[in-house]
Amino acid sequence: MKVNINTNHIRICKMLGYTSKKNVDFIAEFLKMDTQNVKLYIKQIYSFTHTKESKINLHSMITNISKNTAILEVLKKKQSFSKENRIFYIILILLRDRYINLNSFSDLLGVSRRALSNDLLIVKDNLKEYNLKVNSSNAKGISISGTKDNLKFTGLTYLYKLFVEFDELPEIITNDCIQFLDSDFESKLDSEVSFFINKYNFDSFSQNKNLLKAFLIIYGNFNDRDKPTLSSLNFEDFKSMFINLIQNSELDSCYQFLKKSLFGQIILQDINVFIDTLKFCNGILENSDTLLSKEINFMKSLIFKNLSLVITENTFLESFINKISLANHPKNNVYICDLEFLKFNLSQYDSTKCVDLFFILRKIYKNIQFSNIIFLYFLTSFEKNSKISKNVLAIFDNIPSLLFPLIKKKFFLKENLNILDFIKISELDERLTRKDVSGFVTFENLNMHSKYPFIKSYSLPIL
Repeated sequence: MKVNINTNHIRICKMLGYTSKKNVDFIAEFLKMDTQNVKLYIKQIYSFTHTKESKINLHSMITNISKNTAILEVLKKKQSFSKENRIFYIILILLRDRYINLNSFSDLLGVSRRALSNDLLIVKDNLKEYNLKVNSSNAKGISISGTKDNLKFTGLTYLYKLFVEFDELPEIITNDCIQFLDSDFESKLDSEVSFFINKYNFDSFSQNKNLLKAFLIIYGNFNDRDKPTLSSLNFEDFKSMFINLIQNSELDSCYQFLKKSLFGQIILQDINVFIDTLKFCNGILENSDTLLSKEINFMKSLIFKNLSLVITENTFLESFINKISLANHPKNNVYICDLEFLKFNLSQYDSTKCVDLFFILRKIYKNIQFSNIIFLYFLTSFEKNSKISKNVLAIFDNIPSLLFPLIKKKFFLKENLNILDFIKISELDERLTRKDVSGFVTFENLNMHSKYPFIKSYSLPIL
């Protein structure tokens, strides 16, 4: 029997073995699937391992799949389009080109016009939530209409989803939706956003980088060139707008950077959207429907009751609640599957604790990101005293700078190692000769062992 591999096969394959407790239940809850369907998908994935055992239980299947280093590449090569993929792709193309020729689209995906017509019914309902209209014409195909502001905001939402889910989507989608970018713009995009969020502390939560990349593409790459932009602001006006977002000592350098970077192309007409996006990144954009003090006390009691963890620091918790309450607002109905948490090294004990916390919070916040649950759990963990022995540098990619002081302190207490600094992999070569450093560590799965075998991998120091 032929098995059509889709995006959920890829996701399930990646998530297998993340936790030894309630593994299937966790995957089902995370992916919003039925448990029996998850088990069926696992059996289908197992069939591609070509193992000869005929009678094997589910646990052994999971073990064999987890040990098979080539299985993910095999599944990606055989990945086909699901109905969910088609709907997402149609929306992306409509938002980008404002038009789709259904005959050409049908040939590209190898599906019937009838199937696409059924997909369009869902597309119309999804875009209606954003006050956008999908227009059908036998002569002209399918087009989209709405205000420029609504088209931009919807474009931001779906492009963000594309970036977050990028590695699990069919290559037709990812190749097509990236190729339309200007090559010079694309080369600057990643480096400038990375610099900005790390330098000016906008990496407090998971996927902020992808959100700002999506923002720049929508609001900075396709704007009217004759309208005044952020680069035209004088310093005093810039200061009055950003003083609550950027540390006073960094305002001047941030102003100079933004003027010369891709951010400078954002038109002043959209500056408030940019500011709100930065506030959302840091968790200081408040949801008017949420009573913050009540939510904080509720969250504290919930975590203590279920995990026996005591939260004494409110700052991150306030930001956390602001972030997740807005992400779970009724208007934000686009499901985004974020697997970034798989990059973080956690012990089985800690990953199980985070899964328990996820089951609790998912009942209340349907769109909560698991990576942010890890950060919350990290901040609530218990500390104890120890002594320093050696200095090391920590290599990082996705860990937010907000956690650096805590990681440094907890790692020092747990391993007797002092982290002098957190650096990107691109900075490593020039730091190798430092005499005050006795080693290099990482807390993420960065796949650098072949080039830098001396980097020691640790679990995040959650005590």
